[in-house]
Amino acid sequence: MDRKSPEQIKPHRIQVSFDDSLPKHWFADSAFLTHMLNTWTAIFPDAERYFVRWSKKALSEVTDPKIKKDIQGFIGQETMHATQHEKLWDILRAQGYNLDPVVWVVQKVAFDWLENAIPDKANYALVAGLEHFTAMFGEIYFENPDLVKQMHPEMRRLFEWHAAEEIEHKAVAYDQLMAIDDSYVLRTGVMNVALVGFYLITFGNTLYFMAQDKSLFNWREWLTIADVFFGKYNLAAMSVEKFLEYYKPDFHPWDNQNYHLAQPTLKQYDKQAS
Repeated sequence: MDRKSPEQIKPHRIQVSFDDSLPKHWFADSAFLTHMLNTWTAIFPDAERYFVRWSKKALSEVTDPKIKKDIQGFIGQETMHATQHEKLWDILRAQGYNLDPVVWVVQKVAFDWLENAIPDKANYALVAGLEHFTAMFGEIYFENPDLVKQMHPEMRRLFEWHAAEEIEHKAVAYDQLMAIDDSYVLRTGVMNVALVGFYLITFGNTLYFMAQDKSLFNWREWLTIADVFFGKYNLAAMSVEKFLEYYKPDFHPWDNQNYHLAQPTLKQYDKQAS
């Protein structure tokens, strides 16, 4: 029987490969869907390295041996996420997209200025809050196979692998935070900031990419947005429901028993490594 939560968190090695054959609109021939995930590909590497920095710092503050072991596995997974997503940057630039403003905002505003301006405990809480978003993404990915099967195969492989590992390690940053400071006010207060920042960066830069390929005022793209978030796939309601779980006073990520969604993908990579 599949376990309901991971016994061991470890990197599942993947090597993605992109070339000039990657379509400009590689997700359902939609600029909006493509550029939403292009935005994540542009911001993930620096975000993942931020998670790694604070998890390495947490190793000196956390005493529970299980949490420390999970943190080490988490660091390994997040390091690989940064490396694999960064492989797409040269392809996007070759397609004519300017990533530099997106990367600059994340590097300078989020992780040079904000990271150094807030207390350490707020950084731990921010890592936990952002990891709740990525765990949501992982679950939504696997719950919408009809949508994600419309991705270019290599991009689908990248995001499927990433989504599976996000589910597998979804409790690590939270457990790390709770071991350092279990304040409900800290956890939810910082999450309020993470909510605003995450969606501003995601949708602001999605529109920025759409403007670059002149699809911003294409009415078909706006119909796609409506259908994905409020129509056929209804991702807006799904996201709100999953997001609000974080605000329960007794919340823990594994209250949502969804590890079974990730296990088939993770087992594939375990077999390849054996």
